[in-house]
Amino acid sequence: MSREFNALLNIAGSAIGNNGNENDGGGAGNNLGRIGEEMPEETNPLAIVPDTSLLDPVPSPRHVSAGAGGSSTTSSHSEVSVQRVKKEEVDAKISAWQTAKIAKINNRFKREDAIINGLESEQVQKSTSWMKKVERKLEEKRARALEKMQNDVAKAHRKAEERRASAEAKRGTKVARVLELANLMRAVGRAPVKRSIF
Repeated sequence: MSREFNALLNIAGSAIGNNGNENDGGGAGNNLGRIGEEMPEETNPLAIVPDTSLLDPVPSPRHVSAGAGGSSTTSSHSEVSVQRVKKEEVDAKISAWQTAKIAKINNRFKREDAIINGLESEQVQKSTSWMKKVERKLEEKRARALEKMQNDVAKAHRKAEERRASAEAKRGTKVARVLELANLMRAVGRAPVKRSIF
């Protein structure tokens, strides 16, 4: 175990011993011995955590023998504090694990969301460019149709003008013939008959 954890255990044990709370652990006195866990003694003279063994009146659980009757309440208090510290350590690890997992899930979601947004914008851009291409083709087709229509209208006007000129020429020719016949009849002095010889 780490030096910081040992220091927390020592401080927690001394706090319980100094408060004078004489709660019995209910058989929790032999938990560390039963599990087989021992706390190694800190021997590093350069340790950052101060050595509180001189200030701690409660002996650590590894120094208390299982058969010592006089210190059973003190060892149960220190084991209760050890259990509490272990529970807090487990809770802290669970909270850190939960935070890491949620962060990982959120990061994956953000990455997938960015990919989805990129695909969406790509599809929208593709559809928009396709629509612009269709509109451009329609504009070209409309321009060609408009040009063809204008040519057809001009052709119709030209044909109508030609037919009108031809009809006008025929009318002028017929009017001229009628005038000639009328002048001839006047010259001869005969009235027109029902059937003309001409």
